[in-house]
Formats: sequence, C-alpha cells, structure tokens
Amino acid sequence: MPINYLCPYCGNYVVTVTTPIPGVLTWLLCTGLFVFGCVLGCCLLPFCVDSLMDVSHTCPVCRRELFRFRRL
Repeated sequence: MPINYLCPYCGNYVVTVTTPIPGVLTWLLCTGLFVFGCVLGCCLLPFCVDSLMDVSHTCPVCRRELFRFRRL
C-alpha cells in the first residue's frame, strides 16, 4: 500500500508510488517449479502474481526509490 512519506531527496511530503518487482521469493518459487517439472512456462507463474513480488516505493516528484519491501 502507498504511504505518506517525507522524501529525503527532494524534501516534499508525498504519497509513494508502489511498483511490484521480482525478488528472492519470486526467483525461488520459479526455480522450485522448474525443478519439479513445470518446464513449459508454468514455472514463470510467480512473475505474474503481485503478492509474490517485492514492492518498491518511489517518490512521484523526483522518481527516486525511497525503500523496498522484501517478501523474503
């Protein structure tokens, strides 16, 4: 969820922009599915599920990453 935050780079009080990005959990699930036989593209399913990805919070004014929520 986006949060209200004071950007340390531009000094504005902003609501962050959230973006899902692949993280360690996503890659581990993909590798695990591949090892257990999902070789025809099913192993890429974790990259389509936002709840399995890390979340990057960025400032909408200066576009710099403020912090990242890591699932694992």
